[in-house]
Amino acid sequence: MNSLTWSVWTQYLCLAGTLALALAALLRTRAQGLRPALAAAGAGMPPLDPAGSHGIPALGILEPTRRAARWASRSALTCLVLALLAMSMSMIRRGIEVNHFPSQTMSEVIGMFCLALLLSAVVLHFALRLERRGPGWGVLGDLLLALVLGGVYATLSYVRTLPTAQRDLPPALQSYWFPPHLSSLIFSYATLGIAGLLCLVYFSLRFWGGVFCGGRSKKVQVLTAAGLILVPFLQVVAIPVWLVTGLVFLVLRALGRLPAAEKLAGMEREVDEVSFRAFAVGFPFLTAGLWMGAFWAQEAWANYWGWDSKENSALITWLVYVGYIHLRMLGGYRGEKAMSVLLAGALSVFGTFQLFGYLPDSQKSLHRYTDDNVVPREGMQGSRPQETESAAAQAR
Repeated sequence: MNSLTWSVWTQYLCLAGTLALALAALLRTRAQGLRPALAAAGAGMPPLDPAGSHGIPALGILEPTRRAARWASRSALTCLVLALLAMSMSMIRRGIEVNHFPSQTMSEVIGMFCLALLLSAVVLHFALRLERRGPGWGVLGDLLLALVLGGVYATLSYVRTLPTAQRDLPPALQSYWFPPHLSSLIFSYATLGIAGLLCLVYFSLRFWGGVFCGGRSKKVQVLTAAGLILVPFLQVVAIPVWLVTGLVFLVLRALGRLPAAEKLAGMEREVDEVSFRAFAVGFPFLTAGLWMGAFWAQEAWANYWGWDSKENSALITWLVYVGYIHLRMLGGYRGEKAMSVLLAGALSVFGTFQLFGYLPDSQKSLHRYTDDNVVPREGMQGSRPQETESAAAQAR
């Protein structure tokens, strides 16, 4: 099978995993809704009946519901791992087809980002173990994985609209630095993107918690909704997260399982901590990617740092995250303050990764390798060849 076929299989697996996670979240919520009936029964249970339910209907339903939820969650995790393997095969096949590391065109770079996103989701799932933090965290963990799988499905659908023609590597990219530099940066972008996704979940929880449970002023509610809906480019991801979180609250209200304000505040604190742990996984890779890029630039252009617009954009992103560390560790930032800075870092990542090519100063950048209509500039950093020739002609 070629790379496109493997990519399509990845989409099927992501879709199946998303549906399984939705089912798991519903079953977990249903199981939590049965607990009050068991608590009301108290310790005075009648003897066991043949079905082992003590004659209490809720008990006879609870265990099968729990087992079904675990089965759906494990099925979704299996789909996630299989999607990771299928996407890996897609990029391996693409590398064989183009005869170089597949990160030359934008379609290849975004494909590598999808692979990194799936890998990051697997790593964070086993590293964070959200379901062990409490009953509500199983539902939240399912929601996060569903958002990641749904995001990969949508992104791969977009990739299929991009040109996929083979392009030869320019001389500057024919280096042993190319695979580790790109891999480190793309993995960091994916992991920090998931940290940003947790920020969106945090603010969505605050908004819908205020709507359904109260305790928030109208001013805070309006500002939160405006930030999620109106911020340019953020809204592409924020609006789906906001709507899905609202749907979860609607289901909880229908089942009579809306969390109390104290429990919701505790969950917000936990999301803050989990987002920092996700950040802690991605930030070292971002730092390593910048260092490798500097060493590579010295070999390719005889200059560790040339203040190229792409380099500056990546440096700004790194500085935002450094500021986040200092504000959290020394300034005591927690909750919405820390989440706002972390979300600003995710926006900066998006600008560096996807919006860079649309900025005016990017037209003279040395890093515009992924654009199909741009001939890469080789050699030393400096003026464009046509600019040099024009200057020489004027000197004559």
